Amino acid sequence: MKKWNYYLKRICSNKLKLAVIVLLFILPVYDMYCILRDIQIGGSVYDPNLLTFLPSTLFNGAQMVLMWYLPLYFLLIVADDCIEDVKFGYKNLLITRWSKGGYFKINIAKGFVISFAVLFLSLALNLLLTQIAFAGGTYLGYDDSIIQSIPSLQAAFQHPFLTNCLYIVIISFFAGIVGMGAVAIAMAIPNRFLTYPLVYLMWYIPSALPKSIIYAIQPFTEYGLQDVWGTILLVIVLNVAAVAASYIKVMKYDQV
Repeated sequence: MKKWNYYLKRICSNKLKLAVIVLLFILPVYDMYCILRDIQIGGSVYDPNLLTFLPSTLFNGAQMVLMWYLPLYFLLIVADDCIEDVKFGYKNLLITRWSKGGYFKINIAKGFVISFAVLFLSLALNLLLTQIAFAGGTYLGYDDSIIQSIPSLQAAFQHPFLTNCLYIVIISFFAGIVGMGAVAIAMAIPNRFLTYPLVYLMWYIPSALPKSIIYAIQPFTEYGLQDVWGTILLVIVLNVAAVAASYIKVMKYDQV
């Protein structure tokens, strides 16, 4: 518990990290503001389940800011500590206190748990607020014939609230995996000029594929999870491989 308290205090005392966390809560709020503005000028009142942050029913760009730059947020929140540990000499002190294995494990756990929790809380709050703000909305944006002809849409519209909950957990899981991989690379290569581009590249490649990872984190589209399993596995494998390679480097080659 002392290890967690140590890193939580570092996050809470760092203005840049706090600003990034606040941004991740502001983006869904901005999205709601854009939807309310559209309704005020005559836009249709959608079913509230279609107005949560992830479906992007009324595209305003905030979703893409979150999805395309996802690794950068968690590089700043959870991975940059590892670079600072080397830069300011904290790493050797922490390893002396916790051991190499203890240092590695707490940072990997921190990378996953904090990344998952921050995004999950942001999107769960957004889900709650949209259910309240847009209660009574009924417009679906799709003809019933289209919904019935596309299996992924049909399944999503049968249980729209549960679909939103599922996708919030999925994108939060990816945030955790990406945060974990970012921390691993930062421990192995404690250099921002190398770590940041490499971590972003590991997200950009799956995002740019024809069966983009973006389809796995956007509900109510013609693409179901079964259509992008290969890309989902690619993201997981890349980041788990980063953790494995970092473990070897930190445990066998880092000098204390």
